[in-house]
Amino acid sequence: MNKLVASLVIVLFGAMPVMADEYPTDETVRYALNCMAEMGGQTDENLYTCTCRYDAIRASMTYSDYEEGFTFERNRKMPGEKGSSFRDNKRGERLYEELLAVREKAGSSCIVVKHVKLIKPTS
Repeated sequence: MNKLVASLVIVLFGAMPVMADEYPTDETVRYALNCMAEMGGQTDENLYTCTCRYDAIRASMTYSDYEEGFTFERNRKMPGEKGSSFRDNKRGERLYEELLAVREKAGSSCIVVKHVKLIKPTS
């Protein structure tokens, strides 16, 4: 029994660094829906383009860095004392600038699909 528990602990702690950099499903869906809305709606063409961009961002940044950069972006214009912790955050500002660069690269490397045609399989 002790060997089983020890094995599980080793496996779980060994997998934790991998899990820490995984983007959660809700963030994946949120990104795709927001991106498609910005592109004009939920279509197959927009889905293809947005998932390409999202994959490029995931390949370039860990989730923790992405999250910090996105949080800085969302809260940097917050007025008053509450916003000062975001405005005076050099790490957040650096990660925000990195996020902007990664987004720009993803936008230029992923084609904007104009038309997706579904083809029926042949027998």
